Amino acid sequence: MALDVGSKTIGLALTDPLKITVRPLLTLQRRSLADDCQKLLETARLHGVNKLIVGRPLHLDGTPSDILELVEEFVSEIARRSDVPVEWVDERLSSKEAEILMAEAGVAVSERRKRRNEFAAAIILRRYLEEVS
Repeated sequence: MALDVGSKTIGLALTDPLKITVRPLLTLQRRSLADDCQKLLETARLHGVNKLIVGRPLHLDGTPSDILELVEEFVSEIARRSDVPVEWVDERLSSKEAEILMAEAGVAVSERRKRRNEFAAAIILRRYLEEVS
């Protein structure tokens, strides 16, 4: 399962057991660190997830994004509550790529705003799978 962690939402995406396809799953609305972790781990258990892939937010020049600390705090809490391994993937331009993908798929503009993070998570997961294959 891949995560695109933001300050207001967390986008989730899954791959199939053979790691051939990637699909956006859902977007969680952030509430609190404890609630967010609980909901994420429940979703991971429901889908039999054995690894979390997290987008590392960096600026185009490679320097850390302002939100990186928030994402690292979330990942630390996940690691504290679960033994599911976590790996990081550069998420630069994943939201932009997600916008293009949704537009090409004919997703309505209003729907794009709601689902941007889960599509970005799918881009992050695809990048990870391409790197490890």
